[in-house]
Order: sequence, then structure tokens, then C-alpha cells
Amino acid sequence: MAALTALAQGALGDRRDGEEEQIRRRVEWFVESRGLDRVHRADLRRRQAVLEAKTMREAERPRGLEPWRLMGPESMTMLDWVMGPVAGRVSALAVHPTNEDVIYLGAASGGLWKTINGGASWMPIFDDIGTQTIGTIRIDPASPDTVWVGTGEQGQNCWSYFGMGLFRSTDGGATFEEVNGSGGATLDLSYITSIVLLSGDPQVVLVGGETYCDDGNWIYGGLYRSTDGGAAWTEVMDGAVTDMVVSPGEPDVVFAAMGRWVQPSNGLYRSTDDGLTWSRLTAGLPAQGSTGRSRLAVAPGDEQILYALMNETGGVGLFRSDDRGENWSRRNSDACDGQCSYNLVLAVHPTDPSTLLTGTIKFFRSTDGGVSLAPLIDGWGHTQKVHQDTHVLVWSKTDGNRFWVGGDGGLWRSDDGGSTFTNLNANLNITQFYDIEVHPVDPATLYGGSQDNSSSASFADPHWNTTIVTGDGFMNVVDPADPETVIQSSYPWDGYPNLFFSVAGGAPGSFSWLPVDGLTQFEPWPWVTPLVAADAGPATATSLFVASNHVYRSDFDSFGNWVKISGNLPGASVSLSVLTPVVDEDTIVLYAGSSNGRIWRTDDALAISPTWVEVTGDYPGSKVTDIAADPDDPQRVFVTRGEFDASRLYRSTAGGGVWEAVGAGLPGAPANTVAIDPRSTLRVFVGTDVGVFVSNNGGDSFVAAMDGLPLGAVVTDLEIDDDPYVLTAGTYGRGAWQTDLTDAPLFADGFESGDTSAWSVTVD
Repeated sequence: MAALTALAQGALGDRRDGEEEQIRRRVEWFVESRGLDRVHRADLRRRQAVLEAKTMREAERPRGLEPWRLMGPESMTMLDWVMGPVAGRVSALAVHPTNEDVIYLGAASGGLWKTINGGASWMPIFDDIGTQTIGTIRIDPASPDTVWVGTGEQGQNCWSYFGMGLFRSTDGGATFEEVNGSGGATLDLSYITSIVLLSGDPQVVLVGGETYCDDGNWIYGGLYRSTDGGAAWTEVMDGAVTDMVVSPGEPDVVFAAMGRWVQPSNGLYRSTDDGLTWSRLTAGLPAQGSTGRSRLAVAPGDEQILYALMNETGGVGLFRSDDRGENWSRRNSDACDGQCSYNLVLAVHPTDPSTLLTGTIKFFRSTDGGVSLAPLIDGWGHTQKVHQDTHVLVWSKTDGNRFWVGGDGGLWRSDDGGSTFTNLNANLNITQFYDIEVHPVDPATLYGGSQDNSSSASFADPHWNTTIVTGDGFMNVVDPADPETVIQSSYPWDGYPNLFFSVAGGAPGSFSWLPVDGLTQFEPWPWVTPLVAADAGPATATSLFVASNHVYRSDFDSFGNWVKISGNLPGASVSLSVLTPVVDEDTIVLYAGSSNGRIWRTDDALAISPTWVEVTGDYPGSKVTDIAADPDDPQRVFVTRGEFDASRLYRSTAGGGVWEAVGAGLPGAPANTVAIDPRSTLRVFVGTDVGVFVSNNGGDSFVAAMDGLPLGAVVTDLEIDDDPYVLTAGTYGRGAWQTDLTDAPLFADGFESGDTSAWSVTVD
């Protein structure tokens, strides 16, 4: 076990070498799963889908379905790592100007949270808005109960979940109103990066960000200005805004960073008239067109001093101006330790203009105006004080020893200038799950693989336990014949999938490497490698299946002896995206779907050389995100598509080949997962980018099944069993949820297709 731990902290856990490649793979997975390279204005389509889901949720509820209950994680232990429990990716933070016990936290896809006790506990305050992705938060210093929230995670543009614009609360987050204008005076931003309130006039608001993706092309964005508190907006500068700051002593002076590599207007700009007009700053700065994402900070102790952290060709430069932006000097040419288009942040000490913090993978302190940068945490490993991949740095306005740091693992605070840190993750439920697995006997025992926080398990406790540190964690499988055996996967490494097994029920620290003997190195192993198991009965051992562009099988009684059981199904460079087994008497029927929209089936996956039949038929293509087969009839099968356009659910009653577009009522958002109720197979659940929906007529029509679930939560996985009779949902940003189906009505074959009167009721 020691060897595994050492390697996990080395090759698997190296956060610099290979991390850029992991981000690239995650981008491909995200774009591919949603068809973003071929859809027009996906942001507006998602907004419409949210409105449809909200209307459905408010109008009707499925009879007999209990409200969803949160199963956690209310943060996750990180084995014996000194950083303490981890949560998920923090993307924005705002601290009350006079009461630092009051903090607002924004998550990448986990919503907006508030604490009134300094982070000892948190409460979600954005669950009815429709988007869970937060880009920036601004508290009005003159009226701290007024909180502005910009949605859409900054720094991610085309490959993160879209926001829905700008929202404002005037009661400390109890309620929110949308302030995006209308008609020709609309704030047209899907990713808001910065909000500036001009203290000279509370009605003047500046908002900047990035706009949207269109057929795979990124549309830059702009800087918008409102003079009526957000009722109407005017674009005053075109281009992606990556940051804005206001001079504290001169409320009419504002600075903006514009930039993405292909954008001609990139660089730094200044306005001296409340953001109405802008001029580009040039003296001492990189040439126009040579910078990407940049961050800005004004020294609170001297508004003449500014810092800029700028992506340049070949590195990241740190620049300083001592004359309010007129002239700049390069202080550091190597101010990044990796992936700085993904995480990049800057903050200046409240009273000492020469002391600052920069954040990239790790975070650093300088006491000489940026000339030298000293890391405040160790490299990736169990002695690390704070999770890496830094997205947030906020300094106290009154205490130069206090600052907050947030990243891919949650939030921490230092009260001694960075020597020690207090973990503030408490009950933050912002974990981004790719996949969920449920114990076959005990539904309170759950497993999940998450973005940058490995795989974890819950043993009837809302506080989950990381089981093995692997970076991103993906699929988890429990042996249905022996639940003490658990398999987990992480992202591919060195040309193979990363597979681990436990024979102690998945207890933390109980995992060992699963051998890869028989697997072919450097095949197109997908980002989320398909991994499934099925037990055909006592005559055979449970079979484990894994896929690249081939399908491999291994028996649970001979771990790691893999046999290739298919040819090259989708093509040499194309990955299979999903495997779905269904037991048919004493054998296993196995379906496979691919990232390029093809489907196969074998009727005897236990054979030495199974025969595979392509059953794509008239399925219209695009990535197959999930397949569900009827446990009573393997020929009845559903397929979900990751698409904004056209149908997202298809049904076949002939084992594929002939597919029927079904799913009336499903909103126009990508469908990620489908599950068939084993006790009542006319009941079908679909998880989408905006929530969960249910059909009780075999998939013909659907209504929302989101009582208790945050509106707009991205549902990535649904799991259901007949005993215990529980439906479990995994979300990408809001953890895991369950609803008990014991009291739900059962529906027999022959239920009248399209008749929803028997299974939904109107709510007054």
C-alpha cells in the first residue's frame, strides 16, 4: 500500500507535469458531451430549458415521488492530508466590508452560498435561480445587504456551464432579481468576470465578461455600463473582459483587462469618466495582441499603485505601475507554475503596497512588489496545507495577516500571513460528480468520482471519505455478488486506464492497483473510461468490462487478467463513451455507445469471442451519453444524447437498429443519463443539464421530478435498484441526492401511452 500512496502523490498526483493535458481532455469531454462545436447560442438554449423546467416544476409533480434529499458530500475527508476536508471548485468570494463573519461564496457549478459565522457553516441561497455556476460576486460597500452576482464561471468560456447573466439581492441574499435589461438594452454575457460599483453614483454599474459559444466559435464578450442600477445596459467596449478594478480614492477611475489570444483588443485599459470612455495603456506593457487572460489589483494603501498578472506568449508576466497606470514595469517574467488560463488570481495587502499574493496552481507571496514570489504551500502531497488550483484570493480590508484562498478543493483562511490555515469547507455541498455508484444492499453507502477530488465514499454519513487520491475520480463499481469488492477509475495515465480495487468495501486506504495485463497501451482511452460490472448468476464469477475503442473483460475471481472481446468498434481514434450490461438468463447482453454516435450490441458478452452487431440504425448521431436496457426485456433500450438541438432520448424495442425519438416534455438541454425503474418498467427517469424528469408511460412524455433538487443542477448520473427501492442522482456541482420510491405507484404493461392524468397532479 505504501508504494501505491507514493505513486499517487508522484506521477498520478503531479499537478504541473501533465495537468495541462488533463484540462485539455476535460475540455474535450465537456464540449463533446454537449455538442458545443455545432450548436448556435447554446447559452440561450440552456436558459430556455431552465425556464421550461421551472414552469414544469411549479405546475405539476409526479404522484408518489418523495422529495429529493441531500446525501452529501458535506465536504470530504482527504485521508490524512493536513489540508483537512475538501469540497469542490470555488470560483468567487466576497467578504462583508465590516463583518468578516459574513461571506458569500460562489462555486464553479455548485451555486451561491452564504455564511454568517465565518465559514463554520454554510447555506445555499441560489437554488431557485436556474444556474449553479458563479463567476463573480460584489457587495455594495455603501449598502452591504446589496449583493451583485455574475453567473458563468470565469476563465473557462466555451467549456464550462453557461450562466444566466447578472442578479442582485437587496436583502443579503434572501431573494434575488435578474438585472439583465431587455430588448436593445440587454446585458448579453454568459460568463461574467467582473462587477464594478462606482461609489460616486450608486446607479452606475459596470459589468464585464465573455459572451457565448456559437457553432464551436467563441464570441468575445464586452464591457457593459448601466446608469439606472441594471434596468438597461449599453456596451461601451467590445471584447472579452477578464478583470476590472476601481481606484479606491478616485471613484471615477476604472481599469479593465481585455483579452483572449485571438482578440485584437487585448491589453489594459483605463477610464476616467465612470467607465463611459476608455483608452488603452501601453507604456511598459506587452504589445497589443500578445496577451491572453489577465488579472488586475489596486493597492488599497496607495491607489497610485496597480499590479497586472498577464498571460503572455511563453509565460505569465507580473507588471506594476506607480503612477495610476501611465507607466508600467515588468517585475517578474515567470509568475505562473502552470495552467494559467484556467486559474489566475491576484491580491494586494490592505496597507503595504509591496506585499501581494498571486495564485496559479499554487499560490505565492511577494514582499518586494512582485520581484520574487515564494510559494505558501508545498507541492501536491499529504503535507499540503491547501488544495491546489487557485481561483480565489481575498485579503481582509482591515487585517494584513488575514486572507482567504479558494480553489478546486474549497476554501481556507489564514490569520497569520500564510503560516497556518483554517479549513472552511464545513458543510459545503459543491462536489462535481462524474458518476455515482450505490451499494446493492445499503443505499446509504454511496461512491462517487469527482472533478479534481478523486473518488470518495459515504458510509451513511453526509461527510464523505476520499478513498484514494488520484486527481479526478471517475467511475465506481461494486461487485453485486460481493459488495466488499469495489473498483474505481481515474483519468488515463501512461497510455492505460487507471484502475484500483478494494476488498474492504471501499474503505479509505484499502485500494490497490488493478493490473492492466491484456489491455492495449495508448489506445484512445476516454476521459471518463466506461467501467461496468454484471453478475450472471452462481455459475460464473461477476464480470468487469472496460472500454477504449475495444471492449475488454475481466472476471472478479481473476483480477487484472483482461481479455479483448471486441474488434475496433468506432474507429482507430474514437472512444467508446458508454457500456451497459443487462443480465439475460445465464448470460450478459452488453450495449456499447461511442463518442461519434454509433451503437453496438452483443447478446453473449461471456463468450470467448462475442459477436457484435452494430445497431446504430437510424439513430441520428452525436455522442451517446448513456444507455439503459429494460431488465425484463433486453431488447427494449433507451439512449440519451448530449445535444441542445433535436431529440435527446431515443427508444428501441428491437435491441437497436430501429430507433424512435421520444421524450415529449424534456426541456431543450443535453441529456446525460437514463434509468428504467426495475419494478415498474414503464417509469423512465432522465437526468439532464437542468435537472431530473420522469415518464410513467414508457418514455413517451415527461414531467419534472425535481422537488427538493436545486433548479439547474447538472445531473450526470442516475442509479436505481429494486431492493432497496431508491433512486440516486449524481450532480456535477451539488453532490448526490436520493428519493425513495417505495410509495410510488406501479404501472403495468399496457398503460395508455401519453395519458399523464394518472400520474401527475396540479399544484395550486
